[in-house]
Amino acid sequence: MSNEALDDCLFCGIAGGALPAHVIASDDRTVAFLDINPASSGHILVIPREHADDIFSISADSATAVMAAVHRVAALVNQRLSPDGLTLVQTNRAAGWQDVFHLHVHIVPRWNGDGLRRPWTPHVATPEALAAVASRLQAG
Repeated sequence: MSNEALDDCLFCGIAGGALPAHVIASDDRTVAFLDINPASSGHILVIPREHADDIFSISADSATAVMAAVHRVAALVNQRLSPDGLTLVQTNRAAGWQDVFHLHVHIVPRWNGDGLRRPWTPHVATPEALAAVASRLQAG
């Protein structure tokens, strides 16, 4: 990614302290802050400080740091907000519903009757369809 593109990255600005955010937790590798367009009260985004567009461009080490932060912040949300449940969402590329191209994980506290819905309707796959996909993924 070019320096100009990094300069335009909203989440890089937040991670670097150049842009304001309600930071909930941070460490040397990650920042967790309230989403300004929350799906529910307490909706938090966890990002790596180092820019990575998505799951395909983040290092395994940085991805591990992000998930460790997600684990810590989810525990904090559970302790302090006492939700009935919690949804984690991580999207990649425009077709995957990503709209800010800096890797981030949504921590969405959930309450019974909150009105949020699943993003897709599950369907039963045939054994043949599962076998065909498994074959493609398991190939060497």
